[in-house]
Amino acid sequence: MALFTAYLDAAGDSKNEPFVIVSGYIANFVQWKGFEAAWKTVHEQSNVSLPFHMTDFVAATTNPRYSEQSKTRRDYVEIAKDQTRWRTFLHGLVYTQVTFINCAVTALVRMNVYNEMDNYLELQEAIPPFALGARYCVNRVRQWEKKFEISEPVEMIFEEGDLGQGEFARLMVGEGSALPIFRKKNDFLGLQAADQYAWEIARRLKDEEKEKQLGREFDPRTELMFLYNAIPRLHIEPTAESLAFIANERGIKVRR
Repeated sequence: MALFTAYLDAAGDSKNEPFVIVSGYIANFVQWKGFEAAWKTVHEQSNVSLPFHMTDFVAATTNPRYSEQSKTRRDYVEIAKDQTRWRTFLHGLVYTQVTFINCAVTALVRMNVYNEMDNYLELQEAIPPFALGARYCVNRVRQWEKKFEISEPVEMIFEEGDLGQGEFARLMVGEGSALPIFRKKNDFLGLQAADQYAWEIARRLKDEEKEKQLGREFDPRTELMFLYNAIPRLHIEPTAESLAFIANERGIKVRR
């Protein structure tokens, strides 16, 4: 294992949702070991099995009909029966991240901005939304290395299965970099934490928009407040100007 490792996951959908998020955590070897031990302990104390999956957990605790579905997590169904118990479990996961994570990194690709530029430039063909977000995260991590004089490159591990990974791999190889590392979430606890963080950011965006439409002030979830404010973060959001710069830099063709 490298001295520093970043685990990253994706949230959102370029076809059906207004954004694509690539997000995750950086920590050093000792921090990840402490994180893994604490993550397992939180699960054991609540009698919840690994791997953790935020979407299923939220469905179990908010949807009364979740237990009737064909594919359910029975451990989630059980813990969802007691609000105090499942909130204690969730807070334990949050505290574990706040305690052991060194830095969070996120790229938020808003599809309205991306699609507007894609009307004029062949972005989808050259650098689809996930590849764009993942590449931005790589760039942010490399900047972090330089700022803090990290002598050994941070190992970056992405969750396997996200749409656009092939294009991201070709993009990195085309730049002369090694193939990105993709791994299954079930096998890496850091990816499970990245899953929760990406979910919380996606939920924040949806809730902010909903409250805005209702003319109300956004009141963030307690879990989000801790994850978003108690962990140093490097967040970036591509703009039309930055996409135009990337297109010019990479020689991306203009649509005819």
